[in-house]
Amino acid sequence: MPRLALPLALALILALAAPCALAETHATAPAGGGLPALTVRVDLAAGVVLAGEQRVPVGLDRARLPAEASVAVEVIAVGSGRHLVRVRVPARDDDGVAWEALLAGGQPQPLFAGMTGFTGGDPGERTGKAVRVVAEADRSFVLVGDVREDLGICGQPATLLEPEAVYPASLDLRPATVQRLDEAQRANARPLVAVDRGPAADAPLARLLVARGSSVQGSRGAELTDGDPATAWSEDRPGMGQGEFVTMAAPTDVPVARLQIVLTPRREAQDEGDAKPPVAAPRTFYLVTAAETFLVTMPGDAWRKPGEAYEIVLPEPIRTSCVSLVLGEAYARDLPHPRVTVAELTAYSEFDVPGATLVDVARQLSGPRGAAAAQVLERAGASALAAVKSRYGSLDARGRALAIDVACSHDRCEESAPLLARGLCEASGQAPRKAREKLERCKEAIPVLAAKLRDDPSSRACVAPALVALAGQGALEPIADAIAATALADVATRAALRAAFAQALQGAAPGRLAPLLADAQRSPRARLEMMRAAGPRVAEARGESERALEELFAATPPMRDRYLALGPLGELARAGDAGAGARITGALAHDADWPVRARAAEVAPGLPSVKDALLAAARDAEPRVREAALQAMTAPPDAPVLQVATATLGRDGWSFVRVSAIGVLARAASSSDVDAALAGALEDGSARVRGAAVVALGRRRAASRSEAVRRRLDDGSEDVDVRSAAARALGAMCDGASVGRLTELARKLAVTGASEDEQQVALGALEGLAAIHPPDLESRLAPLRAKTAPPSVHDAADRALAARGVCR
Repeated sequence: MPRLALPLALALILALAAPCALAETHATAPAGGGLPALTVRVDLAAGVVLAGEQRVPVGLDRARLPAEASVAVEVIAVGSGRHLVRVRVPARDDDGVAWEALLAGGQPQPLFAGMTGFTGGDPGERTGKAVRVVAEADRSFVLVGDVREDLGICGQPATLLEPEAVYPASLDLRPATVQRLDEAQRANARPLVAVDRGPAADAPLARLLVARGSSVQGSRGAELTDGDPATAWSEDRPGMGQGEFVTMAAPTDVPVARLQIVLTPRREAQDEGDAKPPVAAPRTFYLVTAAETFLVTMPGDAWRKPGEAYEIVLPEPIRTSCVSLVLGEAYARDLPHPRVTVAELTAYSEFDVPGATLVDVARQLSGPRGAAAAQVLERAGASALAAVKSRYGSLDARGRALAIDVACSHDRCEESAPLLARGLCEASGQAPRKAREKLERCKEAIPVLAAKLRDDPSSRACVAPALVALAGQGALEPIADAIAATALADVATRAALRAAFAQALQGAAPGRLAPLLADAQRSPRARLEMMRAAGPRVAEARGESERALEELFAATPPMRDRYLALGPLGELARAGDAGAGARITGALAHDADWPVRARAAEVAPGLPSVKDALLAAARDAEPRVREAALQAMTAPPDAPVLQVATATLGRDGWSFVRVSAIGVLARAASSSDVDAALAGALEDGSARVRGAAVVALGRRRAASRSEAVRRRLDDGSEDVDVRSAAARALGAMCDGASVGRLTELARKLAVTGASEDEQQVALGALEGLAAIHPPDLESRLAPLRAKTAPPSVHDAADRALAARGVCR
């Protein structure tokens, strides 16, 4: 089918859903040009368009049909006395989507009928069809083409792609060349004249423009921004390609002050005797952003100077994220169908000054132009990474975060990983987060991070977690090496490495720990750190752990090592290692330093072999050891244990030890002797001891001791915590004789001006009442649920009523 080239003056209407000239449901096209008259009527009730003998279904579901006032039927004069009728039925529920038809008299079927607007695809990538009518003085041009949400001229809501025009003589649709910029946009374009700059364009610091699509089917227009003037983008429409375009992305924060353009690639040069190649250079073209349009006029036919660069100086720098190059007129050189080409379009930022380097740009990351500098560096290729590395140490926190942005944009993350690892360890700013998010997606960075973990002591604490997130159990060996190399005094780093080791070990196979502990190249102290990190999983490598501990204890280790070794020894003993249990027993009974003896008691719970040593330790000369030994007696106490605890409660001089003894007695089976010992502690000189005894009696429901507990509650000079605990304990004992007193105290919650101590005791009394839950509890709590009571008091009373109680 022949192609149709429309006049250059033809303007393309831009609005996707442009209304027709006449909002009616019927119209008649007059006869003329050999066509009979045609009456067209839209019957919404039937969902059809009646056009002469044709009955064309409207391609919308009934639920989507609009009101008649929204329907448009338009008669269009297309030349040679001929007329068409355009019908547009917009969808009720979708702005911009419509069913449209083009009809002509004497034609057996519509010239076009279908849905228009963005009808397919996902948001941001929707596609569809569009109908455009461009009116001139004596005729109109009717166009049909594709639209894509992700491709168009900057600033246009939709740009017609692959346009076809209704050819008046044959009334068929044929490919056409049209100017996509409307008459007003072209008339208001700011005129610029390009200046010849010589045989080559200046090398920019960075490629600021990146082609993202063009009007040429199958072409993104990449040749226009690839940095190679030997490649060229060409339009492929009939005529001189006016209206064909390439749209490019640009960095918003980088002001563009000038551009250079190469129109004809050097390889297109021809000897005078050769036949003319079918290519042409633009005479004019437009540069379009979302806000401005510039008309650029060339100083001559660039086809005669292959590879020549021309400069375009803008009136003022522009900030934009989108630039479209739209072809205008061309130097056709008498060619009937020239192929208009553009080889390269280069934008220059404010950093592109004579002698400038990327290091100079990297220096600006900390200044007011930091965002612009970062966007330039992100587009400058591999050399930008070296420039940023050279200046990183001198940048402020914001500049370093921007430097990490540059590193994140680098194509090969294994090359940017050293800089990203530096970003991980920043003390403030956004650099650590940005670096971590990038590294977690870069498996290629694992060797880089592992090497940094081993070789750079200052970064180990921040690199280790990132390596674990990336490598999982593969991080175990590098972390083990880092543990071995970290100074004993660097407590924070060692703690971070242990935490990372434990995290890596969580997902590791059972056999992964043993080889690490078996490696004699690592010191016993380093292997102890790994055992501490392993926690219960140290039992998976029992033999290797035992050998490492034997090496550690071969010479008398310092107190620190003896203390720390008890954690892994406890895990091994609980896994059935008799030797580990013996070491714990020995430390508990004989170690010269009381912190070690106390630590041995702490790891002893659940180890039957240590019971006798714990009983002895409960009489240790050091009170902290006695406390730890009593707290380690977690099983229900037998007679020897009760004897030790009772004796301790009666005569130990340290209140915290007596409290630990109460903890042992509280777990004893029902015993009047134990209850008597606890009741005796209610007269202890320490409020902590008295409070612990009250709680223990309540937990044991020692109702026989309720009178002694009531005395603690009613003693106005008693510590408020003890009184509050006494109120709760009386509830736990189901002491019915205390209901009245508890009610009296609980009601003080609603008393205006009650002190904090009174409110605390009142709250304990309320909880005691809730535990007893007498039948008349609701009436007893009525003052607390009155309208005048504070909301918090009302809520507390409601919770007490809803409680199940323990005495029912």
